[in-house]
Amino acid sequence: MAKTKRDLFSKNIEIIKKLLLEKKLYSLKELNLLLNRLKTKRLIAQDVSSRKFFDLLQNRLKLRTYSVFSKKINKVRYTLYPDISIYDFVSTFEKQGFFSMTTALNIQRLTNQKDNFVFFSKELSLKNYSKNNSLSQKDIDQAYQKEYRFTRSIASYEDKHIIYLTPKNTNRFEVIEYDGYAVSSVHRAFVEMIMNVQYFKNFDTIIKIFKPLKNKLNPKRVFDVVKSFDPVYPYYQLMGFSLDRVGFDKKNLILFKERVTNLRFYTEKNRHKYSFDAYWSIYY
Repeated sequence: MAKTKRDLFSKNIEIIKKLLLEKKLYSLKELNLLLNRLKTKRLIAQDVSSRKFFDLLQNRLKLRTYSVFSKKINKVRYTLYPDISIYDFVSTFEKQGFFSMTTALNIQRLTNQKDNFVFFSKELSLKNYSKNNSLSQKDIDQAYQKEYRFTRSIASYEDKHIIYLTPKNTNRFEVIEYDGYAVSSVHRAFVEMIMNVQYFKNFDTIIKIFKPLKNKLNPKRVFDVVKSFDPVYPYYQLMGFSLDRVGFDKKNLILFKERVTNLRFYTEKNRHKYSFDAYWSIYY
């Protein structure tokens, strides 16, 4: 019986290889689904186990393994392709996941900033958020005196650091396809980075990244991204201030100015000294 299994695999090995190459990377679950598909097509013996199938792929087709392990991220993928990039690997972590922040910009060849970090996001499931409509200045001041919170879902992979983020659900607003990857658009990346300034040196660093990209930004689309997040804090005025700093004329930022509240907001936490912009009501 063992000989029958081996001969049948050998007989159809080129077909099996072709089917495997239809997809770049597989999880173990996906390999098992492929095994069932091969059995249905009578390309492999019906009693070949998952373990035996895996051994055949490793020994006869040189199946490669890519893996990353940390306290929060544990992923293993398999492939016949010899040229798998970290973006190929990480893109398989979640079906609805996408590259965000500077990684999205780098993939789109807009920058080469912070390329030792790979930011990957999967939005939280849709739920009814209880929005606090009674936000006070005291609430904001106290929040911005606290330390930043960082995700614990991180892992090292070769010379890179994978940062797994779980933003609020926006139905993947302004997530686009580029070069085969799902990525945040330049507009979404701008908002993501301003809202997550703790992953960068400071607010000014983000502004320096986007100044050369000014002609790629459309203030109305940035506004729509902010709206999709339905923020509790007064981020409209912060985004208006940020676009002002990037170089946009205030007359093109009226949508943001109309949303300026009587609350004073901050570009970042825990600065030793702040200046104040009265037009946008922002401490910077």
